[in-house]
Amino acid sequence: MFKEIGSLFGSITVLLYLLAILNYLVKFIYKKYRNELIINEKLYSSFTKFMKFIVKRHNLFGVLTIAFLLLHFLIQFSQYGLNTTGVIAAGIMLLQVGLGIYGSKVKKRGGTWLLMHRTIAVLILIAIGVHVE
Repeated sequence: MFKEIGSLFGSITVLLYLLAILNYLVKFIYKKYRNELIINEKLYSSFTKFMKFIVKRHNLFGVLTIAFLLLHFLIQFSQYGLNTTGVIAAGIMLLQVGLGIYGSKVKKRGGTWLLMHRTIAVLILIAIGVHVE
């Protein structure tokens, strides 16, 4: 039973992480394709509502990702011991949360901080891919 719960928490962690990185994707789409979206009023309205939902909850998705990551780790560690690829993925994810907390406290968030935050997001995807494989 613990195996299934640990696996479920791992899947929830990935889902929440994907919801967190949708923040970048919806903003990119809006910035790049806003004029095309405006042509279709229903699509534009739906997309902007979805974008507001994602952007408003970006921090929440990040916090929930870490909460489920910790649950996943505790269960998996109790069953199988330490997994190197999992520890690396989790470490990178914790670094990302630290950057996110820093970014939420600093008024000016562009530049190097934003580049690091986005780069680490890609590294996490790679680390998760290696861990799951």
